[in-house]
Amino acid sequence: MLPPALLLVLGMLGPVAVTIGVALRENGPVGAVTQPMRDPMVVHSIGKTLLLAVTVTIATWICGLLFTLAVGLAPRVVGQILFGILFLTFWISLLVRTYGWVLTLQPNGALDTLGRSLGLTDAAGFGLFQTLPGLLPPMVHIMLPYMVLPIYASLQALDPAQVRAARSLGGSEFLVLRRLVLPSLRSGSWAGVLLVFILSLGFYVTPAFLGGPGTQVLAMVIGVQFGRLENIGLTAALGALLLIAVLVLYAIADRIFKISEQWERV
Repeated sequence: MLPPALLLVLGMLGPVAVTIGVALRENGPVGAVTQPMRDPMVVHSIGKTLLLAVTVTIATWICGLLFTLAVGLAPRVVGQILFGILFLTFWISLLVRTYGWVLTLQPNGALDTLGRSLGLTDAAGFGLFQTLPGLLPPMVHIMLPYMVLPIYASLQALDPAQVRAARSLGGSEFLVLRRLVLPSLRSGSWAGVLLVFILSLGFYVTPAFLGGPGTQVLAMVIGVQFGRLENIGLTAALGALLLIAVLVLYAIADRIFKISEQWERV
């Protein structure tokens, strides 16, 4: 266990400790919390980040639930094909997938060309590039596997005999789905929701490529403060606050919904 333990300490806990240490050294214990809140740009980006994370999480949960039910209810071969398609996109580089969405959504891109050919839009196109509505489909596409896996693990834990018993007792397909299947997916859904929400809070690549001035999320602000302005103190404070917020959120959700037990099934 020594090599993986050293890798964990050096590769994960080490940078976290350095970030928190720099935040405290540059700003002090109180300033590390209050200084970022004095910047209107930071406050605005926090609101945009929360709005985007909540919207992406809800959309991903709906799509992930429908996709998981389709995989579970389809014949075995069809289910394997659906899973293969899902993970084929998951294994492709994040940068490649994001750039593909850039080519799709940019002005006069693939989507605008298709819309004009079908008579759905005028010469101006849909205008989705660098907007919040245009950012949602790429984010949902990238986050979908993280939602499907925990929900599918819950679906696999469902005893098929219970479904057969419910049907034999006269339960309709909709009743069995509403009273038996969906409640059994609750823990997996909460695990997927938490995972997607946490990832969306700190997501950088896709918003940086597809977002605009009106969709500047917290991760983009951290990137600008660190890469262009070299404001180490503010960068460290923002990184530490984001990390603490994620840990507190996970601890509360795990206490209420027992999410850590769901990870053992995935």
